[in-house]
Amino acid sequence: MRVEKLWGGRFEEMPSQEIVDFLSGRDMKENPPVDQRLISYDLWGSRVHVLMLCRQGILTKQDGRRILRGLKAVETLYRKGKFRLIPSREDVHTNIESFLIQKIGMESGGKVHTGRSRNDQIVLDMRLYLRDQVLGFIEGLIGLIEVLLKRGEEHRLTVMPGYTHYQRAMITTFGHLLLSFAEALERDIQRFIHWFHLFNKNPLGAAAGYGTSFNLDRELTSQLFGFDGPTENVTDPITQRWEPEAEAAYAAAVMMDHLSTMAQTLILLSTGEFNMVRLHDRHCSGSSIMPQKRNPDSLEVIKAKTSFAHGMVTSFLSTGKALFMGYNRDTQWTKYWIVDLVEETQPALSVMADVLQFLEVNKVQMAKQAQSEFVGATSLMEWMVRSHGIPLRKAKIVMEKAVKYSEAEGAKEVSFKSLKKAVQEMKIPVPITQQSVEKMQQPYEILARTRSVGTPLEKRVREHLASLRGRIKEDKHWCTRQRKSIEKGKSLAFRMESAVGG
Repeated sequence: MRVEKLWGGRFEEMPSQEIVDFLSGRDMKENPPVDQRLISYDLWGSRVHVLMLCRQGILTKQDGRRILRGLKAVETLYRKGKFRLIPSREDVHTNIESFLIQKIGMESGGKVHTGRSRNDQIVLDMRLYLRDQVLGFIEGLIGLIEVLLKRGEEHRLTVMPGYTHYQRAMITTFGHLLLSFAEALERDIQRFIHWFHLFNKNPLGAAAGYGTSFNLDRELTSQLFGFDGPTENVTDPITQRWEPEAEAAYAAAVMMDHLSTMAQTLILLSTGEFNMVRLHDRHCSGSSIMPQKRNPDSLEVIKAKTSFAHGMVTSFLSTGKALFMGYNRDTQWTKYWIVDLVEETQPALSVMADVLQFLEVNKVQMAKQAQSEFVGATSLMEWMVRSHGIPLRKAKIVMEKAVKYSEAEGAKEVSFKSLKKAVQEMKIPVPITQQSVEKMQQPYEILARTRSVGTPLEKRVREHLASLRGRIKEDKHWCTRQRKSIEKGKSLAFRMESAVGG
């Protein structure tokens, strides 16, 4: 008998490999060197730099052609998985330049670094990398929000209790709850879009942080990279190298806070004590000893990764303090942290989308819980204020007494007898009937009277759905424009490369 896992006999479906990778962290896999992820960006940066040097007459066409062909050779090897970074060569920049010199000779290969420094080279690599990752976050958020909108519309009339302090509070719907999560996540999209407004600028040409005497065309390289333009000060991107990473990390950490809130909510609602939702088997694991267990692992891991993101943000901010002008080696570590943060957090979006896609909702249990623990007491109190002109504070005192008397009776909602007793004690001459007391505590009656913008009333939920769909449509268009801008720059670079003969 062969045993692959120490659990699973009670499961209909086991987690996919994607989910297993998300859950297992680094238990059984090691991460490649960070600079391995930067090879394609460093090659892109070098190609554009050489094209600009040729256009400016700083490099001859012959040297440019030889360098570009050498860079293509590196790219071919990399795509085949055959270009390996040699640790003794320190970093990705040195590895590629060393390869070039070895392949095409010092006379041409030794000119690739003309007019630049590793300082602006790594800042460029990281901005190109971060730009791709930020777009990935936005697209992942859009996908998750679309699932929330679909399930939110499906459950726009699924009544349930809303909670405060982990206790039943007032009536809401499961659809309204899901849209509250979608609203928070759409703000996360705006934070990532804001990253573009701040940092979609070209640092190449800053060199060590003070420019160079070579006549570089930074406008051209900006166009070829699809940046909005060059940075307007060459010292700033070098000194503040940590800042684009910190901004992206902050946006990711806030996003993870939102995902963690969703995770905690779904974990509790899925417990036997609540029994309002059920997670699909693919998002649960078993125990090595307890046969009955269905542990909500996907959601628990999201919470753990949120804590990790918080720690990274603190590290970025701490590194950014008390830097001296120009390059500081302290900031090199931000490269490692942001790569780790991206790889830990970005997959959480598709995992949460999958959790929601396959989530089973127990409408009967939700409705049952919405009619106990005095969930309708606040609405009954508001009816007294609205219908009989009683000051709210006085009405609340009456209702508190009515709740107390109802609890003594063993009731789960305010009884007519208890409310009548409380009204008489307070000497408030209001006509109440058993029918009105019961009616005003019915979930759908409560929802029908909750009419303001943003409330769980079906009409308002539909309005919110329309609003979110409109905004998501705009977010998609924005992403498309950014992708097109990047591809336009690459196409222009390719045409220039062909003209040089690279």
